[in-house]
This record gives sequence, C-alpha cells and structure tokens, in this order.
Amino acid sequence: MARQKTDPLHVVVYPSNFNGDNGQKMLYVSSKAREEIELDKLDAYCHEYEHLPKGYVTRCFVALMYAIPYLIGEHKRVKTPIGSFYIKPQFLRTMTEDDIVTASDIWLGGIDFRPTKEFREAVQRQFKSIQIDRRNHPIDTNYYSQRNPELESCLSSDTNGNRYVTVEEYRCATGLSAHSARKCLDNMTKGDNPILLKTKIGTTNVYTEI
Repeated sequence: MARQKTDPLHVVVYPSNFNGDNGQKMLYVSSKAREEIELDKLDAYCHEYEHLPKGYVTRCFVALMYAIPYLIGEHKRVKTPIGSFYIKPQFLRTMTEDDIVTASDIWLGGIDFRPTKEFREAVQRQFKSIQIDRRNHPIDTNYYSQRNPELESCLSSDTNGNRYVTVEEYRCATGLSAHSARKCLDNMTKGDNPILLKTKIGTTNVYTEI
C-alpha cells in the first residue's frame, strides 16, 4: 500500500479582477498542484505500491472508456468506489415557459463526476496542514506572458552565461498548468520585441533570454 502522506496542502491565494462589497479585490484560492500524472505512470505506481500486474490499470481504464459511455447511454448512473458518473443536460438558452421547450432547446452539457464521501475523506487524510503561497496579482496568461518576478527567479545560466528556462521550471515557479506555462513562454518569443528564443534540445523545449 502507498504510504500515508503528512505533507501540507499547497494552495495559492491571489486577487481576482472583481471587487467585493468592501471595494477591494475578491480573493481566489486554488491548488498549487499542476503536475499531470499520465496513465502509464499511474499504472507503474499501482504496480509498485499496490502490487497490481503491469498494464492492469491501463487495461481497466481502456475498458471503462467504452463501458461507462455505453451504460450512461442506457440512462444509468454509473457508481464506482471513487464516485458516480452521470449526464448533465442543459438548456441552450434561458427558458421560462415549459410548454414551449423542445428537444432542440436542450443539449448534453457534459458528464458530471460526483466523488463519494469515502474518496473525499481519503484525499483529505493525505494533508495535515495547509501551506499558502500569496500572490499580489491575478494568475492569468496575460501577466505571465511578459517579464515578471517568477520568470526572473527560475532563469538559469548555461556555461556561456546565457539565461534560459524550461516549461517545467516555469510551471513550478508560477503555479500554472504545463499547457498554460508553455503558452506563456511561447507568447514571449513573439512580437516586435521578443523576450525569449525557443529552441529544441532533444525532446525538451528551452527558452533562452534574448
């Protein structure tokens, strides 16, 4: 079994673009965890710590990709130990009179996942405290697509004195997702006065300061 963690829950507290009743910016809080674990790593983790056969978790998820949509299509709510899956129909526009509603006014807005109480409690037990990273600015791609303190903090120097950063380093420094961090770095390579130059070294994109 995987060990019980005692690490703090890392969160980011930052202002939004909206004012509260007191005239000050409303605050948001979000998880600082942005690293994505792909299915192959989850499979390897379960093999090592849960002693499952290699490939077992992958095969289960491949099967569920077919089984769950089929069962939902039969108007069933699929309940699992971690939560339930069910369809989420929505109106395409605001409706106030039920006698004029037709099928064309409704669409499948998405699939909802509702965690079970046991799964939520299992996640909560992983954290014994909360560690807060306070930001004085909104977390958005516009801010992080220009020179900023977080960029300065994660720029490293090579043997020639050139400063560079990778997507993973920028992601860790900013709290952005890997996709957003890459987008912001790419934005800084564009325009009349680019900040960074993007080059590929092996399988890694490196952004060097101009």
